[in-house]
Amino acid sequence: RGTDNRLVHRRQTILREKGRRLANRGPAYMFNDHSTSLSFEEERFLDAAEYGNIPVVRKMLEECLSLNVNCVDYMGQNALQLAVANEHLEITELLLKKENLSRVGDALLLAISKGYVRIVEAILSHPAFAEGKRLATSPSQSELQQDDFYAYDEDGTRFSHDVTPIILAAQCQEYEIVHTLLRKGARIERPHDYFCKCSKCNQKQKHDSFSHSRSRINAYKGLASPAYLSLSSEDPVMTALELSNELAVLANIEKEFKNDYKKLSMQCKDFVVGLLDLCRNTEEVEAILNGDVEIHHSGGDHGRPNLSRLKLAIKYELKKVRSGRKPVYIISVFIRAK
Repeated sequence: RGTDNRLVHRRQTILREKGRRLANRGPAYMFNDHSTSLSFEEERFLDAAEYGNIPVVRKMLEECLSLNVNCVDYMGQNALQLAVANEHLEITELLLKKENLSRVGDALLLAISKGYVRIVEAILSHPAFAEGKRLATSPSQSELQQDDFYAYDEDGTRFSHDVTPIILAAQCQEYEIVHTLLRKGARIERPHDYFCKCSKCNQKQKHDSFSHSRSRINAYKGLASPAYLSLSSEDPVMTALELSNELAVLANIEKEFKNDYKKLSMQCKDFVVGLLDLCRNTEEVEAILNGDVEIHHSGGDHGRPNLSRLKLAIKYELKKVRSGRKPVYIISVFIRAK
């Protein structure tokens, strides 16, 4: 009886909230509402998924053959989205076994944004990610294919239209998730040169120049992430220095996101400074600044280190006097913008 009362109360809440939601969206949307009313069975199913009632979800999936696992509540959320939002791993795993499950991509992005590592791993085991193509697809690309894979509700995605799973993981500094996605073959595609005249860039620029610029800054936010720099590059220091210079140049070109590019450029410099700060002795500092631990033993004049990274920092006019915390390992390094 307690369960029945809760479901009745939930139904009343649904009706009130749905009416409020439609009112906020205005009359145009109210005449265009494509949602359908839920059956008692569907309400019970969504309630169990949201509140983590594993036995009920399992029983309904096994016995209710007519159950629509993609039914949505008044907020347009299906059972998978509700389970992930509330960190119910077991229920997520049960739902992922069902065929034709919708909005798997949105559930993945949601799990990434919340840092739910085990749920991310469970979702990545879904057949939709078997070939890896989905990991390189953004919500906007999914929409062009008339696919609800990344849909939050009937209105579209809750995340930026141009972020892929690995871009979001990098932006959220989720090291373990970034590592998992990299092992799956996911990579952040580096944006073309700002003045690129290829057909792809021309089309995006003409169609929506602001969206094109936004997609570029989102990609660079992922590329400049310490998590992505650390795990994706064989030479994080060189990559960070070169990227910092590239971002500083873009700050003077892409006016809409000038401050963002400046911050990202500084973030790359801070990343290098942070690596130097972790060094325990001068040999480790030299290894980082040389880019090769063997160079200072076999190369340079009389076996002295050439400090190639330091020279690169000076070339890019990055300047900051950096000294280690331990006096015996003090070293001056130009590394931060004026």
